[in-house]
Amino acid sequence: MSDVYKNGLKFDSTLAKNIDGTLARVKSKKASCLGVDGYVGEGKTTLAVEIAQYIESKYNSTFDIQEQIGMGGKGFLKSMDYAVSNKKHVVIYDEAGDFNTRASLTYFNQQLNRVFETFRATKIVVILCLPSFADIDTSLMKKGVLRFLVHCYGRTLTYGRYSVYDLSRMWYIKSKFAKVIVPADAFRLTTPNFYGQFKDLDSESSKELEKFSIRGKKDIIRKSMLAQRGLVDVKTISKEAGYSVESVRKWVQKSKPKNERYGNTKYYDKSTVRHFLASKGIRNVSTD
Repeated sequence: MSDVYKNGLKFDSTLAKNIDGTLARVKSKKASCLGVDGYVGEGKTTLAVEIAQYIESKYNSTFDIQEQIGMGGKGFLKSMDYAVSNKKHVVIYDEAGDFNTRASLTYFNQQLNRVFETFRATKIVVILCLPSFADIDTSLMKKGVLRFLVHCYGRTLTYGRYSVYDLSRMWYIKSKFAKVIVPADAFRLTTPNFYGQFKDLDSESSKELEKFSIRGKKDIIRKSMLAQRGLVDVKTISKEAGYSVESVRKWVQKSKPKNERYGNTKYYDKSTVRHFLASKGIRNVSTD
């Protein structure tokens, strides 16, 4: 069985034509983003990578899975910086790696204004990969940045299925989320622009994606473990104490509280917040 369709791609030609329309939009220096959503195991990240590979191929370039996928808000900004520096044309924001969906998306939306002009001016397409379209912030739709949504479902051992919705239909789906108990039912109540199928990644890309996924999961587990142990970094101390990061760093350098290093970051016991505040003359503060 062939690993591509007759068009030589991993997905149907109708989706390819819509992606071409997105590329025409960015060539006109208009910010453009497309969404890919679906439950765990439905192949949304696989399809997102295949779309990204297709986009880079249009510019005789290659898509780097390790660098052009940003897991979570901070990872997205790092991938954007890589894309700009290396003249790439697409970045995937993969929210699935974050335990706290709302916190991750809040951070993403806070950074949106910073990157909006960047990927508009540099003609970079952003692929927003989410477990559920219900979680997406409508500001992307109001600004006309999010152009269409690809909803993945019904994946088999050899291929996956998707339905595609344009911006107007996305608004109808959004309105139905508030009326249904199961979010996925909102898609059944809205007629898509078209349906399609996609095949699995080639073996090399599949291995690279698995490597990226494992690396991201290890980082998530590590952060969860640190949080459960009550360990905090300088930024967290700053946020909880209500002082600038620079003030906390100066105090840490002077006081040298006990710490544990993970990667390039030092972590401290949560009681460090109380000790820092005590140095400012503020006492009897709970850090529970």
